[in-house]
Amino acid sequence: MLPVIAPVLLAASAPATIPDCPDPATCPAPTAEPAPSVEPTPVPQPEVPTKAKLNIGAALRGRYDLRFNDVGGAGQRRTSNHLSFDTLALTADYDSEKFFGAAQYRFYGASFLYGKRGGYEGYPGEVQFLMYAYAGAKLSKEDSVTVGVQPVPFDDRYWGSSILDDLGFVYGMEEVYNLGIKYKRQTSNLRAELGFFPGSGPAVMGISRDAARYSTNIAKADSYVPNGSQNDERKMVIGNVQYALVNQPNTTLKATASAWISNIYNFDTDKEGSKHLFAFSLTGSHGPWSAKALVARQDIDPRNSGRNDMITVGGFDGSYNIAAKGTYAFGEIGRTIDTGKLPFDLLVYANYGRFMKDAAGFKDSERFDLGAVWTAKDKGRIKVYSEFLLGRNDPYVGAGQFISGAAEGGDNKWKAAFMMIFGYYF
Repeated sequence: MLPVIAPVLLAASAPATIPDCPDPATCPAPTAEPAPSVEPTPVPQPEVPTKAKLNIGAALRGRYDLRFNDVGGAGQRRTSNHLSFDTLALTADYDSEKFFGAAQYRFYGASFLYGKRGGYEGYPGEVQFLMYAYAGAKLSKEDSVTVGVQPVPFDDRYWGSSILDDLGFVYGMEEVYNLGIKYKRQTSNLRAELGFFPGSGPAVMGISRDAARYSTNIAKADSYVPNGSQNDERKMVIGNVQYALVNQPNTTLKATASAWISNIYNFDTDKEGSKHLFAFSLTGSHGPWSAKALVARQDIDPRNSGRNDMITVGGFDGSYNIAAKGTYAFGEIGRTIDTGKLPFDLLVYANYGRFMKDAAGFKDSERFDLGAVWTAKDKGRIKVYSEFLLGRNDPYVGAGQFISGAAEGGDNKWKAAFMMIFGYYF
């Protein structure tokens, strides 16, 4: 993904309590009744079925970027700043007693990320793709099955609070949307998910060869990628088990173990390699505090015609290389802040991720993110993300790192950037 967006969840306000009598002055006095000598047997109340609801929505977002380690048209080092359009997202959500579904489609373009220097004409909608589209059935209170382009069940959907996600997204581990079927069981203390995904989500519209999609997927490389590979991921079996070690109203601690096993088809050699990805995480909260720690192990055998220590991935209409084997470590701590009478709720957070590469001579990729999220208290229709980023060999931070930063590495120097995403949700 170009340094863009991870999707934003809409905040839903709780329904207000409606009193039995809205005006006590006009209510009749209660009729006194003698107290029964024996407590009556409670009468079981029938469950109220979920009313079918279809919600249609949209999000319109802009962005401001301040890049301290950018490069000008003549190759000179400079600091640049950009105020531009970010995305228009159209959403639909359906829920009923037995069935549910959701879809989101996004439009990009007309921003500095998709400028004429990159080969774009520069109009809104020049880059667009389906984020997700799925339907599901509720088999019971605890069990459900979902079919379509959906989040794969590898740990939680989002690992941290950043709108960019973290380096896990860069490597195609976090918030991935693929085409398949998933079973889920959810109780108060246990979550178990298992899915089979024959292929990745579809690439839709852009100028890249195979990268006009939201999530980071193994893809066919564009011509500008040195040592680029031509691969496709298939037959993915992905699942996780999460157990609540502590589940109190004010304190939670959850442990999650995840696995991802798939085949990697190479178009050049007509051979099938493999991908094995495993992760373990602890996620907790205490009052206004939240935290997460995760470690993941990735082993990919791409069966490339050239180098096998890297593989090409794509997203947001751009492709780049990542290291095929390595270990990823991530941690975040966050806190909600009481803003009193201010019209916004506030979350502040700090996280750090590092991908430690197996290949000799490859430089590790790192990112530190210090951020804040402001959400309007009035129905959450306005949301602002602000983030200060420090990255080393990070494709999304600093010029010259995008194509090879996550593989061999870039110049191995720390780069800095500030980003603000602001949106209105209809």
